[in-house]
Amino acid sequence: MDLQIRAISHKHNAKIAIVDISESMREICNLQQTNPFISIALSKFTVGNTLISLDNKELAKINSNYISNNGAVKKMIAEFQNNKVRAYAQVKDFEIKEYIPRLSNNPVFATVGTQGQLLNSRDMGLKEPYVSTINTDSPNMDHIWMDFLRDSNQVGSLLTSDVKLDDDLKVQKVVGILIQLLPEHTQEDIELLESKLGNTNFICEILMKSTNYYEVIKEIFEDATILESKEIIFECTCNDKKILDSVKLLGKDDIEELIKNKEDVQVICDFCNKEYIVKNEELKDLI
Repeated sequence: MDLQIRAISHKHNAKIAIVDISESMREICNLQQTNPFISIALSKFTVGNTLISLDNKELAKINSNYISNNGAVKKMIAEFQNNKVRAYAQVKDFEIKEYIPRLSNNPVFATVGTQGQLLNSRDMGLKEPYVSTINTDSPNMDHIWMDFLRDSNQVGSLLTSDVKLDDDLKVQKVVGILIQLLPEHTQEDIELLESKLGNTNFICEILMKSTNYYEVIKEIFEDATILESKEIIFECTCNDKKILDSVKLLGKDDIEELIKNKEDVQVICDFCNKEYIVKNEELKDLI
C-alpha cells in the first residue's frame, strides 16, 4: 500500500513528510512501458511533486511540469489531488549512447538533462491557479525540487528520494522524504538537521530498508508528533468531458473536415493509455 506520513517537531521547529509510492509508480511505468532510466527519473519527479503537495488543502490539484532542454526525457508531468497521483513521461525509451557522455556519465542525469524548467501549478479552487516557474541547470531531480522550494517558500528544506528496481529492471520501491524548518527555527535546529541528515545516501538507505516509517521519523526527531497518515493511490482523472475539450483544441476547420469525411476521432490518454472514441456525430457539438 502506498502512503504518506506527516509529522511535526515542536522542539526542533521542523516538519517532516515521508511518502512511499512504489505501487503507483510500478503501475504507471508498466502502463507507459518506460525504460529503466525513464522509470527512475519519472519516479523521483513524481515523489517530489507528491511531497510538496501534502501541505495543501485536500481538494487542491498540484500539477508539475518539467521540460528538459537537452535531456532524453523531454517532458514529465506529475499530478497530485485527493491523495491520488498520476504521472507521464513524453519519451518512454531512448538510446542512452546518444546522451552519454555528452551530458553526463550518470544515465539518470542524462535522462533528466542539464538544462530545464520546472513549472508548478496549484489549483486551490479559486479563479486562477497559482503558477510558479524556475529555470535549472541541475540534472539531479532532488536538487531541482529543493531549488524550487527555496525559491517559492523561502524556507530551509531537505528533499531526497530513491528508487529501487528489481531484477527485471522494473520499479520495486519508490520513497522520498521532505524536512522543512519552521519560521521560528534557531541555529541549533539547523545544526541538528545538518548533523543527522548530512548524508542523504544514508537516509535513503534507511528508507529503502524500512517498512516502519514512524520509527524513521522518531529517529530523526525524538519528539515528533504524527499529524496524519493516509493511503495514496494511482488514479487517472481522464474522462469523456476532458477528451472532448482536447478534441475541441483541433480548431473549427479541422473538426468540420472530420465531420465532412464522416470520421471518428481516437484519443488515447497519455497517463493511463485508456482509449476514447469520439463519434462523428458528437463532433458537431464542438463547433
